[in-house]
Amino acid sequence: MSIFKCKMCGGTLEIQNNETVATCEYCGTRQTLPKSREEVISNLFNRANNLRLKCEFDKAAQIYEKIVEQDDSEAEAHWGIVLCKYGIEYVEDPKTFSRIPTCHRTLFQAVTADPDYQAAVDYGDSNQQQIYENEARQIDRIQKDILAIVENEAPFDVFICYKETDESGKRTVDSTIANDIYYQLTQEGFKVFYAAITLEDKLGEAYEPYIFAALNSAKVMLVLGTKPEYFTAVWVRNEWSRFLNLMKTDRSKLLIPCYRDMDAYDLPEEFAHLQAQDMGKIGFINDVVRGIKKVAGESAPVATVVKETIVPGTSNVAPLLKRAFMFLEDGDWTGANEYCEKVLDMDPENAQAYLGKLMAELQVKTQDDLKRCAEPFTGLNNYQKTMRFADEDLKRDLLESLDFIQERKKNEHYTAALSIMAYAKVQEDYMKASLRFEELGDYKDAKQRVQECLEQAEVCRINSIYNLAMACMSAQTERGYTDAKKYFQLIPDWNDARNKIAECDQKIEAIRLLAEERELKRQAELLLRKKCLKKIILIGIPIVALVATFVLLLNYVIIPNQKYNDARSLMNAGKYTEAIEAFEKLNGYSDSARQIDKCINEMIKNPKIGDAVFFGTYEQDNNTANGQEEIEWIVLDKKNGKALIISKYGLDFQRYNTTFTDVTWETCTLRNWLNTTFYTTAFNANQQSKIASTTLTNADNPSYGTQGGNDTTDKVFLLSIDEVKRYFASNTARKLTATAYAKAHGAYVVNSDSSYWWLRSPGYFSDIAASVSRDGSVYYDGDRVYIGNNAVRPALWINLES
Repeated sequence: MSIFKCKMCGGTLEIQNNETVATCEYCGTRQTLPKSREEVISNLFNRANNLRLKCEFDKAAQIYEKIVEQDDSEAEAHWGIVLCKYGIEYVEDPKTFSRIPTCHRTLFQAVTADPDYQAAVDYGDSNQQQIYENEARQIDRIQKDILAIVENEAPFDVFICYKETDESGKRTVDSTIANDIYYQLTQEGFKVFYAAITLEDKLGEAYEPYIFAALNSAKVMLVLGTKPEYFTAVWVRNEWSRFLNLMKTDRSKLLIPCYRDMDAYDLPEEFAHLQAQDMGKIGFINDVVRGIKKVAGESAPVATVVKETIVPGTSNVAPLLKRAFMFLEDGDWTGANEYCEKVLDMDPENAQAYLGKLMAELQVKTQDDLKRCAEPFTGLNNYQKTMRFADEDLKRDLLESLDFIQERKKNEHYTAALSIMAYAKVQEDYMKASLRFEELGDYKDAKQRVQECLEQAEVCRINSIYNLAMACMSAQTERGYTDAKKYFQLIPDWNDARNKIAECDQKIEAIRLLAEERELKRQAELLLRKKCLKKIILIGIPIVALVATFVLLLNYVIIPNQKYNDARSLMNAGKYTEAIEAFEKLNGYSDSARQIDKCINEMIKNPKIGDAVFFGTYEQDNNTANGQEEIEWIVLDKKNGKALIISKYGLDFQRYNTTFTDVTWETCTLRNWLNTTFYTTAFNANQQSKIASTTLTNADNPSYGTQGGNDTTDKVFLLSIDEVKRYFASNTARKLTATAYAKAHGAYVVNSDSSYWWLRSPGYFSDIAASVSRDGSVYYDGDRVYIGNNAVRPALWINLES
């Protein structure tokens, strides 16, 4: 028996040799286990997990990587590396007392695209795969929330990294030094991230989004320390090690180690290649400022200077300007504008007065705040007048502010493109990201990103063709294998396409041979039906031939006739589903095809709950040449002469909403699509007359209270959380297979099998909609309305009497 430590709380897990999943008796968490039971390996895992519990992610990752070096197929080691990359710490939820992940190392790359995650899923068994996939979805949701905050954060010039408190909880000398440096750099005009001040208004919120935004935008990091152990404190190391990783891909970034009261040789070995600064040296801060200016590419902003202007015959305008800029500091935009107008009445060419009017128009309190404006202001008349009458210094300052805005907008554009690329799953998403990067020209590594996106888009395109070919093969018909072979021939070098081509040839040949065999059987049956047996005997046919003829008679007439009668009995008893199965097994014997049609007609007239019915048509096999296929529905409920039906398969891929905004079922674009495009495409006028208008109650999310919005009246709709739990008794019953058409157009599936599908209920927030996971579990948290790659499973009430 091997002993491992719980990954969540550190408690001891006692497991048997063949277990790959266990539940901790202390925190109740179900978790994956290593496959190896060797004592050396189990000790390595326990050491790594212990370090990760202490948030020492880099040290833990090194141990997991050693395990991978020894056995690359160890899924648990790959998963441990993933947890370290994203800085995952499991904390106790005060509501449910269960362990939930928090993210301390955000990345633009989605967890599901990480090669170590993919290796963990590939090497894990089915139980482990399910846990890895569920946890990855939670981590991705956390990352999406973080990146949504990051997009709205202004960029920083400098990031100060230091240890705030010592082991006793008292403030360190380092924090005092950091405070002094922060104010000196701020006076120089730099935007500085200093946790004690920058995060002071973020109490009660997660700090990671703001730290991540600052690490990515800052050009310079100052790592301060007065003791060697302060440089290697957990959260200090977490920040500077992430910044060093960013420096590997962005050479414009600079890290400056700053030490005092210690030997430079005691700095972390990771700083050996960097130029360190002694904070005890005279002129230290001046050297640092010069270095930052070189890297940041801009000097400190010049404060607004109000020049005294004397106009012959008028009073001095300086006091009026001073009042105007005091109004600006107080946020009194109207007062500032009025006093600037008074100055212009006396001095029509006063650049400072036009500057004050510009600042009032833009509602900024200081000239330095102009660079915080959301958009360039070159088109404003007050800006043009300011530039017309300004001296060279003021012109330079304004142009620098505009350059700063443009640089920030490029960075925001770049960040948004990275986000699209990180969560792209289909060719269309990668093409969107490539276009966004292409618009940036030579900015950062935009050109390289364009190429990466195009390569990934091509991979998605090829993979889409491969999935389409596999879907055709799943039909198990000669036409399906023929179409599949054509698709595989378009991508002969992809995956196992060549083997699949050969397999299709074999299947086509087998089907043709089977068809020939059936034809021979049909001819034999025809011969027997014409009562040729007597003639055969009269002409002296050998006894062997006579026996063979009797066997044919038994197999192709007597037995099928008995089975046909049994099927008729089932039909007459109203057991239409069983009757259809029985008739189908007869492979066209007698008029079994016509009897199947009769069963279907009877089922439509009076279906039972759980029956399958066919109603309307929609493209499903992704082969438009053969027209739309009949839609198969499952009967969920019956009342008042109507039946509630839901499609058996995921028929299409659509976003819940096409834009990033708060929505309800009433306002989402998917509701409009179902009741317009889908409604008119799937049903003719006669069928539309049979569909009832249904008033839907849109309840709040039962777990989070997110508002469901107003009641609606719809022809076609999605199930709610309450309805899907009421009509489907188990996760297995809720599992959904998407059609070839839905998969080809973007519906995300796992192993070409189960698909996620939308519900109409709201999710964790108002920009998230609930869904059903690939394993059939109801996902109360849900997926982002403008990102989720879920299938659409329509539902409607049909009038049976019509």
